[in-house]
Amino acid sequence: MAKQNFLALIFSICLLFSLFPLVSGYTDTSFVLTLRLSPDKVTVVEKTMFSLDSNEERAAFSSSLRLGRSTISDWSKYSKNIHYHVTGSLVYVNSTRIVAKRDFSLAYSPGVVVVEYEVSPTILTKTVKSSRATEYSINTSLLDLDRLQSKEIVLGNIDEIVFEMPEGDSFSVVEPETSEEGHNWISFKGPLTSKFYVSFIQEKTLSEEVNLFFVETYSNAANLVPLFLILALVLFVWFKLVSKS
Repeated sequence: MAKQNFLALIFSICLLFSLFPLVSGYTDTSFVLTLRLSPDKVTVVEKTMFSLDSNEERAAFSSSLRLGRSTISDWSKYSKNIHYHVTGSLVYVNSTRIVAKRDFSLAYSPGVVVVEYEVSPTILTKTVKSSRATEYSINTSLLDLDRLQSKEIVLGNIDEIVFEMPEGDSFSVVEPETSEEGHNWISFKGPLTSKFYVSFIQEKTLSEEVNLFFVETYSNAANLVPLFLILALVLFVWFKLVSKS
């Protein structure tokens, strides 16, 4: 019995070592989720970087590059971060574009996979503030990210979220405090645990408002033309009848 147990132990150890390359996987070193927001089009760009520590890992990645893998499932084996980070029903799957490469500018020459796709603008909530200003707020509950039971988003040490808005617009609500920001973008870097609120305001210029007024006035006038023609016809018939009597 003891001999059988010993052999079983040896077999288990050998099996574990044979599976070690599979369970060790690839080590993520950076993940950046960028959302380019606009009222008519929302683009998501996800950039994942991971180390290739062994000859086997480097060979596998090179093989994927040569084969020209083009779907999320093809690349997801390299990182748990390679998947759509927006609720599936909003994703325009056919818009997905994937670029993979090695980054030899870094000492450890990591693998890099960039996934870009469009999502429905309904991820934004629209609020009219005035005749010239409209606010757009992103529904962050539709982002597929790690969360606590309290719904707070959890960003790890290597994670970053970037929100970009159209040129000329301005952020109106930003929570929590940003890690970095530019003239039309803000960034949040981990480690960070928080609920996220991001809104921006798009304001028409005075000339745009005036042009819109005249366009709407012309359109409304054009819609009334048939009514005026009918009214003119009725008046003409009535005049004829009155004249004969």
